[in-house]
Amino acid sequence: MTDAFNNMLSTHRGASYLDLLEFIRRMVMRKFYERNEECSGWSSVLPPRVHAKILKRDKESRTLTMIAAWNMEYELLGASRAYIVKLKEYNCQCDSWQVSGIPYCHVMAVISNYCGRGAVKDKVAEFFHCSLTKTTYMQTYVGTIHLIPDQKNWPEVLVCIMSPRYRELMNPPPRRIQPGRPKK
Repeated sequence: MTDAFNNMLSTHRGASYLDLLEFIRRMVMRKFYERNEECSGWSSVLPPRVHAKILKRDKESRTLTMIAAWNMEYELLGASRAYIVKLKEYNCQCDSWQVSGIPYCHVMAVISNYCGRGAVKDKVAEFFHCSLTKTTYMQTYVGTIHLIPDQKNWPEVLVCIMSPRYRELMNPPPRRIQPGRPKK
């Protein structure tokens, strides 16, 4: 992520600070707009990538054998191992559901059984972490970056920056010469 950001700034590194900050502001403003437009086109409660993972895991879940226990607890038998899923507690023994927030194939088998295969697409969002929903995604990009007029239209400031305590001009700190021989 840092490399991608640095690559975007590579052409503007030689520019002044104001030009660089102006480029970053415009870039972020454009990104917010693009993400809002993209998100408004989603038909599902879940983002498309998450929805694709769910469809894949739902297909994988069909190979598992499920044994129902009491109080929404299930044991799922795979080819090599058995897993315990506690749907009420949002807990799976493989821990991938707790880590990623996306139900794994063991949990998808239980959800399919609990809700019915036809209703899985509608009810599956209830078993996701709230940070993976469309509303949370939209809240990330809800902020507005306000427009700033061009630098040529800024009012000219004739007053120097003064320290309120001392009422004297602020100068840079004194330069200290480091001990030792200077580097070439």
